Amino acid sequence: MGDSLKSLLGWFPVLRKLFQAKTAEEFDDFLDRHFEDCVQRMEAEAHHLTADSEEKLSAFLAATLSMPGLAVTREGYSNGRVDLTIKAESMMFPEQRLAEAKIYAGPAYHGQAIEQLVSRYSTGRQSRGYVVEYFKKPGIAELVLKLRKKADADLPVHQHGVTCDHPMKWAYVSHHKHVSAELIHVVHVNVNLHR
Repeated sequence: MGDSLKSLLGWFPVLRKLFQAKTAEEFDDFLDRHFEDCVQRMEAEAHHLTADSEEKLSAFLAATLSMPGLAVTREGYSNGRVDLTIKAESMMFPEQRLAEAKIYAGPAYHGQAIEQLVSRYSTGRQSRGYVVEYFKKPGIAELVLKLRKKADADLPVHQHGVTCDHPMKWAYVSHHKHVSAELIHVVHVNVNLHR
């Protein structure tokens, strides 16, 4: 069995990263990289997806994110219907992250997604969550920059400090004070569906 598992992990390096994660930080590093791969798949299929609703886009993303050892549920319950609930299925390392998704409709609508994630769905137990924004309009780079500037000026949803860069293209991180007094790190994942 040991050799078979080594072979399997050799063939699928993404599985190795998931199963070797021993800390929340290592899981988050895996999940960020996995998100990036899945977003690139969505962008490659954008010509098939641009007319789809938020629900269909999130279903596509959930299917792409799901893999052995990582369960992704749409419309799971955490004080309301969360767009995506992402769980590591390891008995020894049970991590969970929540994600709220929207089709881009300006900074105010983006702020609502942050509010839902941080103030409604999050319990404060997880230190990280995701806001996924599907951009059907042209100019994603400029629109994301405007979102960041607006957030840094207004500090929405008890934002703590200014936004930070994230290695994923068009992504950034904001930090928000939860009612539990914990700081929640929100990764803003922006998907370019304009073609």
